[in-house]
Amino acid sequence: MLDFIDSYDDLTESERKALSYMMNHLEEIPYVNINQLAELSFVSKTVIINLAQKMGFSGFKELKYHINQQLREKAVTVNNSKLSAKETVTSSIDKTLSLVSEEDLDRCAEEIIQAKNIFIMARGTSKPVGYYLEHLLFSLGLHCFFIKDYNLSETFTNLVTENDVVILISLSGSTKKIIDTARKVHMKKAKIISLTAFQSSILASYADLKLYCHTEEMDTKRDDSISRIGFFLLVDLMVRTIKKYI
Repeated sequence: MLDFIDSYDDLTESERKALSYMMNHLEEIPYVNINQLAELSFVSKTVIINLAQKMGFSGFKELKYHINQQLREKAVTVNNSKLSAKETVTSSIDKTLSLVSEEDLDRCAEEIIQAKNIFIMARGTSKPVGYYLEHLLFSLGLHCFFIKDYNLSETFTNLVTENDVVILISLSGSTKKIIDTARKVHMKKAKIISLTAFQSSILASYADLKLYCHTEEMDTKRDDSISRIGFFLLVDLMVRTIKKYI
């Protein structure tokens, strides 16, 4: 689960000690804070933070989220291993519908209709969702831009104002380019609508409005073929709601 450390030799003795404790107590990590982990592994908070950063995370909070996500995916895989493909898709649709409220859809529709500009960002297999949303919003006569070239993300965030809406799509809610954009847009005080899987995520923490879908797996770095059917369902729900008001 934590096999992505490039070089164990780069860790200090204290960091190895903390890592060893975490590897032997993975099931407990999502339920402890950094102070508790430091005490349990007999190291300092600074050691935990340095270890997390060497593993590619911003800090312990992000590392803990990753571990929790991996554990949840493992549990879901075990529980659903005997379901047919049709049953899995049907379950995902039903669970996504249960996560969406009419109030959230109405608020998203209101913000989108009132926005001066609507910007959309997505990466990997989620990009077709962005194209689909852009096409539908354009068909409704709304001023919409799908940021297809990520080299332009810096330019686009410089143009964003508080009168705009930015729709950010990330299954894991932790896609680095999307998170970097969310931080910049948040500082510009533009409204952010996030589309993510149902879980605690960094992206959702920056969003003004949050729409969640259900998915059996969330680690798109390991497997980007994970179904985005929940995202397409959210897009259809948003667009149908918008059509009621224009």
